[in-house]
Amino acid sequence: MADIALAGLAHRGGYAGLGRRAGTGAGVLAVERAGLAAATVIARRGKAGEAAAALGRHLGLTVADGSRRAASSTADVLGTGPGTWLVIGGEDRGFAAGLAAALAGLAAIVDQSDGQAVLTLSGARLPEVLEKGVRIDLDPARFTPEDVAVTAVAHIGVTLWKIDAAPTFGLALPRSYAASFQHWLEASAGPAGLSVESD
Repeated sequence: MADIALAGLAHRGGYAGLGRRAGTGAGVLAVERAGLAAATVIARRGKAGEAAAALGRHLGLTVADGSRRAASSTADVLGTGPGTWLVIGGEDRGFAAGLAAALAGLAAIVDQSDGQAVLTLSGARLPEVLEKGVRIDLDPARFTPEDVAVTAVAHIGVTLWKIDAAPTFGLALPRSYAASFQHWLEASAGPAGLSVESD
């Protein structure tokens, strides 16, 4: 579990709307989900289906082997490639170890808890902001709720998923690129009105 990656963004002014709460005029709301555990799950050769089933049993979810999200109140499972998932959960230090035990012989587990920054992005003007940096088609008819993409935002590799049609998106990126993402978000969302929070 790492500290807040975007603390500078959350506590520094400089753009129109920075610091405003949702519902008070901010066109984009960014909430950092601080303190979460995360792990990459990579199925062993020929074991993708079994690994998806075991992962689902462990977390109480139906997990697909594809670019889809499965979510509960305790975890998000994000399909990032064939037989590969990014799993984001609560603050339990034993999160990755629990996954390793549940998927023994089926998958390799890599603890990413200190390596990922995770955000929830929403707001009426979010689509136009994402269009400035995301390299995939986010048209609501094509990128629907629970879809997941491994892509880039302003040359920064990210995992992006759609939570609902509001629209609300989740985004995970390497913590070492948090400052670069912060700069892009401030510049791109600032004119729309940007509010930043941490939960």
